[in-house]
Amino acid sequence: MDLQNAIRHLELKLGTVIDLEVLHPAFAEMPELQLAPDQYHHHGDFCRWAKKQPGGLSVCSANKARSRKIALRGRPFWGFCPKGVWDYAHPVIFEGNLAAIIYLGYLLPPGQEFASGWNGRRPGELSRERRSEIARYAAFLGEYVILELESYRESRGGCGKKRGDEFYMEQCRHFIERSYHQNPALSDLAEILHVNVNYLGGVIRRAGGKGFRELLSERRMQEAELLLRHYHRKYSIGEIGRRCGFSDSNYFCTVFKSRTGMSPREFIHRCAAETQESQPDVSSGNPPVLPEAESGRTSVL
Repeated sequence: MDLQNAIRHLELKLGTVIDLEVLHPAFAEMPELQLAPDQYHHHGDFCRWAKKQPGGLSVCSANKARSRKIALRGRPFWGFCPKGVWDYAHPVIFEGNLAAIIYLGYLLPPGQEFASGWNGRRPGELSRERRSEIARYAAFLGEYVILELESYRESRGGCGKKRGDEFYMEQCRHFIERSYHQNPALSDLAEILHVNVNYLGGVIRRAGGKGFRELLSERRMQEAELLLRHYHRKYSIGEIGRRCGFSDSNYFCTVFKSRTGMSPREFIHRCAAETQESQPDVSSGNPPVLPEAESGRTSVL
C-alpha cells in the first residue's frame, strides 16, 4: 500500500483528516510517496471554508509557518489553530533535516464552542483515547516515510546527482498544481528540492520561457476563467478569486483584467452572450435539423 492509500484508510479508521507538509524531493520523485492534491493541505470541510473567508488564507499560512518552526525540534506536538480546531503534528526527521510534517486531527474538545458563521458539520470530537490512537498511527506513518526515504537514498547511491532542466520544470508544474489556491513561493519549492532558489528560478525560466510567478498566475487565471464561466451563479467574484489564491478581490479583478483585457464581470457577460448565440433557434416551434451522417442516414442522438 502506498502512502496516499494508507492515509485514506487511516482517515476512515480514525475519523480524522490527515495531510502532509513535504520538504524532501523524494515526495516528488517516488510513486510510493506521491499524494493526492488535497493531501498536501488541511482539507476538512470547515478548513476549506475558513481559508476562503477574507484574510483566512493568510491566517492559516502564518499558523503553518509557526508549526514548521516548532517541528524543527523533531518532537511530536499538538495544538489548536486560530479557529479552534485541534491537530496533532508528527515531524519526520531524516538525515538530520526536517523531511515532512504529518498532521492528523481536525477535531474539537467536547462542548467547545465553534466558529460563528459556519453552518456545516462540526469536526469530530477529541478524547484522550482518540489522541493516544492518533499519536500511535502518526508514528507508524512517520516510520513508513523514513523507510521510503532510505530506499530513495539507496536508489540514488547517495551521489546527489544533478538533475536536468526538465525534471525541475516538471516539479514546478506539480507544485503549482497542488498549491495555486494557497500562497506558494519559489523558495518553498527550492527548499523541497534542496537547491538554491536563484538557480531554480533560472532553470524554470530557461526551460519554460517564463518565471515562476508568471506560471503561477497563468494557472490561477485558467482556474478563474473556468469558475467564472460555469459557476458565477454559485460563487461571488470575490469567492472565485479566493478559490484561485487571491485573498483580495480587488487585486484579483486587477490581475484578471490585465491578463484578459476584461473585468471578471465583463468576462461573465461575454460567456453568457456566447452561450446564447450557440443555442439553436427554436422560436418557430420546429426542432433543429440534425446533420446527416456520411452514410446518408440522419444522425440519431
